Amino acid sequence: MLTVPSVTPDAISALSSREMRRAVMRRWLFRFSVLIGWAAFIGVWYFFSRLVFNPQQLPEPHVVAGESWTLITERDFRTNMQASLVRVLGGFLLAIVISCGLGWLIAYNAWWRTLLRTIVQLVVSTPIVALAILTLVVFGVSSLGPVITTAVVATPYIMMNVAQGLTGVDRRLIVMSESFGRTRSQIIAGVLLPSSLISVLAGARLAFAVAWRMELLTEIFAASEGVGFQIRRSFESYDVRGMIAWTVLFIAVMLIFENLVFRQIERRLQGRTA
Repeated sequence: MLTVPSVTPDAISALSSREMRRAVMRRWLFRFSVLIGWAAFIGVWYFFSRLVFNPQQLPEPHVVAGESWTLITERDFRTNMQASLVRVLGGFLLAIVISCGLGWLIAYNAWWRTLLRTIVQLVVSTPIVALAILTLVVFGVSSLGPVITTAVVATPYIMMNVAQGLTGVDRRLIVMSESFGRTRSQIIAGVLLPSSLISVLAGARLAFAVAWRMELLTEIFAASEGVGFQIRRSFESYDVRGMIAWTVLFIAVMLIFENLVFRQIERRLQGRTA
């Protein structure tokens, strides 16, 4: 005869404690695996720097770290980093504004859907180096060129996610809202936008990653200040250590910005929809 275990407050408390311990253990194991990954990356870097290349071709990690600290303490670091950040954010925000309108057209208009998908394929298939050089030809050495190029490259990723988010909205919610006499603006603000925010955010994160890489490359060709310009100066003077240091610092700043902004927004949205 089967016996059903009794459910008591003590049993529930013990089960909850075990689950909490397992969750804490998984969290610490994940952090430990991240540290192991970084240690392995640095070890491989040392291996290639000492045995495959020479220190002039690939400086060792501690040398690049020292050079990065030297750059941070210099007076023009803030000016160049700020110029690059402003261009990245400017192009990214411009891409968001354009993508919202174009995504709406793709979701609800077949003619625009066909046209814009062709344009998206053209933009995505074009090498980013060619776009950077074209920026130099059209805009010259200016701050406008990197912003426009960044927006052009980032727009397709956000636009397609906006369109997918809008087409994925439950039509029954729209019909119900119309039956209760809600206006078009109320339906957009209360149904369409909240239902498509997660997919839009996913596209925005991908577009941001593409945007700052594109902006950095464009600055190498068509800017007189910024991190990309400093990388070009280091290349022209055969300063490999400076090139890697500027690149590492820019990547670090972008990753910090992404973790502090995008991940926090994503967590809040997931918490509300859960």
